[in-house]
Formats: sequence, C-alpha cells, structure tokens
Amino acid sequence: MKRWFIVIASLVGVIGGGALMMTYAFTHDMDSDETREAEIQQKAKTYLEKHLPKAKVTGSIYDNMGNFSFEYAARAVDEKTNTEFFVYQDEESGRFVDTYHASLWEDQLERRITLPTLNDVNAELDMVVLFDNDKIQQLGNARFDSKAYLRTEVAPTILISVPRKQSEQDKTQITAWAKSLREQKILQYMTVKVDYVSEKGELLEDGNSLFVTL
Repeated sequence: MKRWFIVIASLVGVIGGGALMMTYAFTHDMDSDETREAEIQQKAKTYLEKHLPKAKVTGSIYDNMGNFSFEYAARAVDEKTNTEFFVYQDEESGRFVDTYHASLWEDQLERRITLPTLNDVNAELDMVVLFDNDKIQQLGNARFDSKAYLRTEVAPTILISVPRKQSEQDKTQITAWAKSLREQKILQYMTVKVDYVSEKGELLEDGNSLFVTL
C-alpha cells in the first residue's frame, strides 16, 4: 500500500516499472478482449525466450484508464530473482519491450537503502525508488550489466513522504543522506523528491516538493 500511496500522492511525469505493478487491480477490466490478451501473452513468450529465458508469462493486463503507456501487456516473473514485470509492444516503434530491469533495480534498491533521519519526524518515512523504463531501454544490451543502474543516463527518482511541514534543515539533511548513498556506492546519480503530507495523506506546502539532485 505504501508504494501505491506515494505514487498517487506525489508522482508527476515519472514512470517506473515496479511501481506500475501495484495499479494492476485498479486497471483490469472484465470487458477486455480475450483474443488480444491471448495474443499479447503468446508474443511475450516468444520475446522472453530470446531476451529473458528464465522468465515466464503469468497473465495479462488491460488498461482502459490510460494509466500506462500501453493498452495490453503480458505480466511476467523472473524465476531466478522473483521479479514481476510487464512485456508490451511500444506504440511508437512497434517493438516489444519489458520492464524487468526497472522492477528489479527498484526492488533491490528499496531493500538496500536506509531511510534518512530528519528532525521532528516521529513516524517512519515512506520511500519509493522509480526508474524511467524508456531510458533503460535506450541502453540496449548494456542494461544487462549488473552495474547499469549506476549510470547517469538512468538515474532514478527517489520519492519520500514526510508526515509534517517542511523544515529549514531538510534540504541539508536530505543532501547529506543522498551523498552518503554515493559514498556507500549504492547509487551514483539520483533525484530525491520529498513531499510533505498530513496524517490523512494530504499534500502540505501547497503541493510544493523539495528536490535534491546529484
């Protein structure tokens, strides 16, 4: 639920692979075309045999609400890493693409990253890591490099929800925290987006967010 909350509350113009998986229950429609679902699953199987042979198709998704960059996609899971992702046909190029690396890297980093410590925060912060899948696809085969997520071309956005109003010390503390991620070699490049919310999840500070980019 925390990923869904933050993405809805603060995400504008950032597309992640793993984060999108959480919206499946809200986009699947019983009126979807079963023939098209079967077709996308079959084509996804062929795609995976060539690009991700250890992954398998587990179903499909139909988006009739415009939440995704596709209408139909196959859902898949990599059996080695247990990573869930999508396979779909890009509308502009006509090529089939996947969100595997976006989902994989997001999951891995969310497990590795320790939340920042901020003044006057008693509750645990919520954090989501998001990669732009289009930028990952532009890496070509280089995305299969185990350290590809560290490249500046695919620098992720880290979304953090803080349950209070903004403090003067926040930027300094968030910047120091981001630099510590670089020193630990967890990430080299990133944008941190901090939203301030009420106990009910409403955006404070008139929706103005704090940004720190390294």
